[in-house]
Amino acid sequence: MRLTCPNCDAQYEVPDEVMPVSGRDVQCSNCGQTWFQHHPDHMPAEDDQPPEPPDTPVDDDPGPEQDSASEQEPDESSEQEDKAPELPSEGPTRRELDPAVANILQQEAETEQQARKKAASDPLESQPDLGLPDTDEADTPPTEEQERRTAEARQRMARMRGEPEPMSDAAVTAAAISSRRDLLPDIEEINSTLRSESERGSGPDGQAGFDAPSEVKRRSGFRRGFLLMILLFVLLSLLYIYAPRLSQSVPQLDGLLTSYVAWVDQLRLWLDAQIQGLAQWLDAKASESGG
Repeated sequence: MRLTCPNCDAQYEVPDEVMPVSGRDVQCSNCGQTWFQHHPDHMPAEDDQPPEPPDTPVDDDPGPEQDSASEQEPDESSEQEDKAPELPSEGPTRRELDPAVANILQQEAETEQQARKKAASDPLESQPDLGLPDTDEADTPPTEEQERRTAEARQRMARMRGEPEPMSDAAVTAAAISSRRDLLPDIEEINSTLRSESERGSGPDGQAGFDAPSEVKRRSGFRRGFLLMILLFVLLSLLYIYAPRLSQSVPQLDGLLTSYVAWVDQLRLWLDAQIQGLAQWLDAKASESGG
């Protein structure tokens, strides 16, 4: 609920729980004015206030009798006032203000007074710093005492407003780390999976790590031998093709080249005969399966 001082119009925000149902006396920490504040759910109705007496018309020119009566009325009223006994003033009993509420009201009043002074001294509107610290304050980290006081103030204000207490910086950091850990894969689980797979592939004796270099060497030897055979076939084919030119250029190799060419010709004839026989055998099989 909001309390407004009837004297200086200072406003204070206090929880509804601190105000009893029957109301209580409150005091403005700015000007010291005290008034009785009702609970917001039990405010007095407007019908309870006494109606104002109607205005009686007054004649501009009173007669002589009225003048004499008016002269006698003050005397009678003064005599009645002298004779009337003094009655004790009845009013609501004052109750002591809760120190916590008084502290809050005083802080609110100081804040309101500082804001008014600042607005009066600086009529131009300026954009606030949006809660950003100054450069000098940002460079200097807060001390443990300042952090502790800030956390206690936040918790105290949260309890008074009925809100859940704010989490500390350590709790917030731990929650963020746990959430990230849930999003990212577990390194230990991945390593254990890789180790289990390597153990399954190593065999019963676990010699996979020692056999790996020999396996790589064997594969490289097979690749090297295959490439060497292809290179040898290409060289022999070139020697068969260019044998006449080589025999003319180097007469000493004429006999060797001639015998090599004859051997290759015989090999070609034998290979041709083998291919023809295979083709005839395939034709016969095809005709038998078709018949």
